[in-house]
Amino acid sequence: MPELRRIRGKINLTLDITGTQGPVHLIESLFLKIPMESMGLFWESPGLFRIEHLDIPYTDSKAYKTYLKKPCSAYIFQSLPTGYGLGGSAADDALIASYTGAEPTSHDAFFLLRDSKLALVRGDQTHITPLELPFPLELMVVFPPFTSETRQFYQRWDAKPTSTNYTSQALAALGNNDKEAFENCFGNVFEHYLDDTLNQLREHLASCGPFVMTGSGSAFFAPLRKVNKYPDLPFRILLIERWSPK
Repeated sequence: MPELRRIRGKINLTLDITGTQGPVHLIESLFLKIPMESMGLFWESPGLFRIEHLDIPYTDSKAYKTYLKKPCSAYIFQSLPTGYGLGGSAADDALIASYTGAEPTSHDAFFLLRDSKLALVRGDQTHITPLELPFPLELMVVFPPFTSETRQFYQRWDAKPTSTNYTSQALAALGNNDKEAFENCFGNVFEHYLDDTLNQLREHLASCGPFVMTGSGSAFFAPLRKVNKYPDLPFRILLIERWSPK
């Protein structure tokens, strides 16, 4: 019988780049899992590898690279959307790794494989410290009708590095059990490197509330209680109400 596996996506409540180690960018970030899932069926005997609605050749996917380390049969029939900063390709990768026990190819997958819903992620993303929230979060995630490429943001940072400290400020607020201050610390270093399209989107969303990039894609999120109006169509909206990682 096939085994059903599920992996949740994530958003970055904060994201700072602290340096590089060879080709790898070192980060400090607060990762939060969200109630959106990738799902797949798995069998021990190798023979099948399929991801539905994949927009790149399957041999180029990180999930396939992890699959090759320890082949099985895998049918991923529901994936998170990629290009929005939700860990879409990493979730598919983590699905494979969760079944085979192979080390994942993507950096985000290391967090997605953990049980913790909130964590401090540092360095090459293998240094993960689980955290608990003393209060629930109510968040709104907004998806525009276009996506962004992670690689472009890191290339822009390489060309002109910027130092930020969103994560350390958020950790201090978390330690003080101060929800208001914690939400005010949400921030993303990549907002210093937006192209014209994303910058216009950010300016539009700023009229609706304190929206912040979810990661290295085109989606944005904000504390629900601080959103003064819903963004107009064609945006898709995900509400994460009273999402407590305890």
